[in-house]
Amino acid sequence: MAQTQHTFSNKKDGPIYISVEPWPQCFELEPGDKLTLKWDADDSGDAMQIDFINERELVVWPNGKIDDIEYLFNGDPGEDRSWTFKHR
Repeated sequence: MAQTQHTFSNKKDGPIYISVEPWPQCFELEPGDKLTLKWDADDSGDAMQIDFINERELVVWPNGKIDDIEYLFNGDPGEDRSWTFKHR
């Protein structure tokens, strides 16, 4: 397995929401925010599947060894930002 990372950046004019499965993690990104996921991906196949729910919601399914996935919010540890929303 190889260490990989994927960064999501919000360039919209309002918040976007990214859910990470199979765990029910969900992050609200304000305009300009970035969420980076780091994990050990499988050596073959897609590192991640991304499902677009609508223009402001994504569901991502990382593949590989994801028990120790790291969540970085604007470059800092960000797992504690899951389910912390300013907007409804």
